Amino acid sequence: MTTDSPMPSPPFPSPDSAVLRLIVGSATASVRSGEAWVEEAILHAAVHGWYEGHV
Repeated sequence: MTTDSPMPSPPFPSPDSAVLRLIVGSATASVRSGEAWVEEAILHAAVHGWYEGHV
């Protein structure tokens, strides 16, 4: 099956995932506080999600 959608094929995280919410919230907070640049926050979130495995 082929589609033109840029979205990844399942399994991808549910938008209601508490772990996903925590990771995104942490990344957002670190940027807002000046603790990290956007690129650093994205990289940290990606690595954290990868380590979690089920995200």
